[in-house]
Amino acid sequence: MFLLAAACFGAVYALFVGCLLSLGICLSFIVRPLLRGIFWLWGKITRADVRPGYELAGFNWFALPFALFAVLLVLDLGREDVTLYWGLPLLSVGLYLFYSAARDAGVRFRHGERLLASAIAMPEKDVFRRSGEVNKYKNVQLMGIAVVALLPLFLSGAFGYLLEGAMRMAQVRIEAPAIYVKAPYATLLPEALASRHPRVPEGYTAYIGTTVLFKGFGNMTVVAFPDANGTRQLAIPNEQIIVERQSGG
Repeated sequence: MFLLAAACFGAVYALFVGCLLSLGICLSFIVRPLLRGIFWLWGKITRADVRPGYELAGFNWFALPFALFAVLLVLDLGREDVTLYWGLPLLSVGLYLFYSAARDAGVRFRHGERLLASAIAMPEKDVFRRSGEVNKYKNVQLMGIAVVALLPLFLSGAFGYLLEGAMRMAQVRIEAPAIYVKAPYATLLPEALASRHPRVPEGYTAYIGTTVLFKGFGNMTVVAFPDANGTRQLAIPNEQIIVERQSGG
């Protein structure tokens, strides 16, 4: 079950990163002219020939469906945290820039490798060998890929929501179940959530209106429930609780 939950989180996270990156690629028609204007203006101010080190990737129609899904994700997650309305689009632009650098560096790295492997002697080959440009491009490509893969994990602000989605996919998190709890743990849940279920196993008390956060691995089931001061969590040994899924919940 733990491996299933980890696999589900990996799938959810990969889709999340792919959608954000696709949104950044679709925003390239704005980002590219904007950056060209910034470099042009900076060049005028400094009287220097200022150019980006790597070519920015162009618009790709293949990214459009994933970008539309990313917009839906931003709108949905933004209802939980308003900072995600602007944070996620900005993050998608950042991912696009690192993706562009990794993509262009990869093209240059492959070109350099073919050039060095060629049996034909040419000045460009000697320049590549002496400068070490090939290794530089390889490092930039690997760094860009690593940043694209890991940056959303730390800067998206949506880790908790992604984990919650993965738990639902793995059916580790259960919304609005009926739970049956033995004493003394039954006394720790609010009486307001007690259910008058006609068929309650002997020695148990029935409750509704809770959320099972974790169940399926380990020796404990973690239950969250509303209380006067907000939301509380209670870890209950598996032998002290029965969880019944509600088909209509």
